[in-house]
Amino acid sequence: MTDAPLRIFVYGTLMRGLSRHRLMNGGRFEGEASAVGRLISLGEYPALIDRAGTIRGELHTFDDLPTALEVLDEVEGFDPADPEGSEYVREARRVLRDDGTEVFAWLYVYNRPTKGAQVISSGDWRKLNP
Repeated sequence: MTDAPLRIFVYGTLMRGLSRHRLMNGGRFEGEASAVGRLISLGEYPALIDRAGTIRGELHTFDDLPTALEVLDEVEGFDPADPEGSEYVREARRVLRDDGTEVFAWLYVYNRPTKGAQVISSGDWRKLNP
């Protein structure tokens, strides 16, 4: 797949300074960015859902992207052989860098019911969990 994204967009506990960032081993921070969607809290971590809004996060690149995706797929509960049964689904989406340029990046979209979940109106997990 020659048009596959070369970057990963993270918006929760995988961001720098947060609890799961160590799992981004081998990654390089490329910059702050935003993506279309709504952020909800699942308690210990957030989830991106397909709703109108903007979420804040980080772009990261990896020398060994396939290995990084294997690790993150496991962390996010994504099984490429069973997307419908996965907690999150990995998707290639447009992400807007803070400098105004658009890139495609992999990101994880929540794939479960969201009834009763708290909406994070700022779209930024760090503002809820500094």
